[in-house]
Amino acid sequence: MSSPAFPGEYIKMINIQFMAHADAALRPLGLTCAQSDLLMYLNTRGDQQTTVQDIGRHFRLKHPTVIGFLRRLEDKGFVTTAVSERDRRCRVVKLTGKFSEVQRVMNDIRSYLDAQAARGFSEEEMSSLHNYLSRVYQNISES
Repeated sequence: MSSPAFPGEYIKMINIQFMAHADAALRPLGLTCAQSDLLMYLNTRGDQQTTVQDIGRHFRLKHPTVIGFLRRLEDKGFVTTAVSERDRRCRVVKLTGKFSEVQRVMNDIRSYLDAQAARGFSEEEMSSLHNYLSRVYQNISES
């Protein structure tokens, strides 16, 4: 069996493993990794007003896809949506108090996966890996 091409295939395989672990950790909360990503994004926005359009732009999703995500999250009690007071054509999205449990689970799984991924690496090797991955990301982002 031949080795996958670097870096794309390895990055893809690593991402699949990370997503599978995150999905398993979030399943008891009734969430998927993709849904938790949306919640984490809302959390990073702090007190900034976040609209459906903001979410679509950030994740590069079409309006109907964002609406579907939000309906499921609203049904589960993780977000609320309301018509914007500034622009009645827009809907504003806010996190509920239920988010704190998602945040705890995501922080725990990220810490666990980071520790698993770093097993057997020295600090110097991890520093180099971080630098290399950062460069790969920059190279891809520039194209």
